[in-house]
Amino acid sequence: MTTERSRTRPRTQTTLPPIVPLALIVGVSPFATDMYIPALPTIARDLGTTPSAVQLSLTAFLVAFAVGQLLAGPVSDGIGRRPMLLGGTALFAVASLGCAVAPDVVTLVIGRVVEGLAGAAAAVAGRAMVSDVTEGPRMAKVFGTLAAINAIGPVVAPLVGGAVLTVASWRVMFVVLAVLGAVFFVLVLPFFHETLRPESRGGIGLAANWQRMRQLVQIPRFRAYLLTSVLSTIGFFAYIATSSFVFQTQFGFSEGLYTIVFATNATMMIVTTLVFRRVVGRFSEDALLTAGLLVGTLGAAGVLTSALLDLGPVPVWCSLAVVTAAWGFVLPAAMTRTQHIGAAHPGTAAALQGGLSFGLGGLGTPLAGLLGGTALAMGAVMVTLMAAAVVVQTIATRRAR
Repeated sequence: MTTERSRTRPRTQTTLPPIVPLALIVGVSPFATDMYIPALPTIARDLGTTPSAVQLSLTAFLVAFAVGQLLAGPVSDGIGRRPMLLGGTALFAVASLGCAVAPDVVTLVIGRVVEGLAGAAAAVAGRAMVSDVTEGPRMAKVFGTLAAINAIGPVVAPLVGGAVLTVASWRVMFVVLAVLGAVFFVLVLPFFHETLRPESRGGIGLAANWQRMRQLVQIPRFRAYLLTSVLSTIGFFAYIATSSFVFQTQFGFSEGLYTIVFATNATMMIVTTLVFRRVVGRFSEDALLTAGLLVGTLGAAGVLTSALLDLGPVPVWCSLAVVTAAWGFVLPAAMTRTQHIGAAHPGTAAALQGGLSFGLGGLGTPLAGLLGGTALAMGAVMVTLMAAAVVVQTIATRRAR
């Protein structure tokens, strides 16, 4: 009897899978979005459609990636992480191939929706794995490592996309994504064992998933972390979406010079995430989160002040570097605290934090643009939302004490 049970019981592990593949799976979004952005005009011409229709493929992926996390996270708490990783990586590869051979824009958009859902399933399961096998400062250090590796994505992905366009068509970009998904799948098979113990699994179905979400949202501190994460992410997305227009249109930077601006800021985030890993045992995650939000708000205020006083591009650039540096503390600290409070259902916690932040954070994309797409509009949106996040974090921390 014992032998039969040991044969049928899913194999679980209590150690992390390889950190680099895990980080790439969790941070697949920049590769699936930023890499093909330089090719959008070419795609519109090849498919005989409008630029706005092709841009819909980008929106479709972002929305699907956000919704997919909310759907897949609770399911992973019921069936385990490994099935979500295997299914997500395999479907991501297939959907990317579908995009590569898309005969029209409708097929491309549908492929991007499937790609977003699949990528989200794998990403949220990967984050939940960290919560399954780590806790305390160790969890924070791992999330810091993931954030550092993920910060490289927005820098590398456009460069890879540009390199592909110089030697091949835009369709090859999606072939690259398909190969990436296939490599993830091959790595998951031998190295990613199940981390969710059978006794920790909940029920399966919509009712069980909803119950897990409801239980976490009823925790006041969990709600506060969600709100802090959403507010700060909206502010950060305002920078991501508007800075190219600010520097290239308002300040007259070339595409190459703007790439240097973006890469410099991303490098600041990589550095601070590594600093976060070193100090997270000496200071609490709450203290580091509060510090990151405060510094980010000061940086956003610098952007707004520079715009109001018409100080030119350099002060705006330096202020944005402060914001992205602060994000190296905010991102891993927010992930760690959300996963800690939501430890009863790690997959659901990762889904709510990632899905809501990513989905609602997209509001920062049109918000700054609707206000004019200038440095003044970008700074105003950033400082308002980040300051609100500081207020929520401060009040919630005092109540918790």
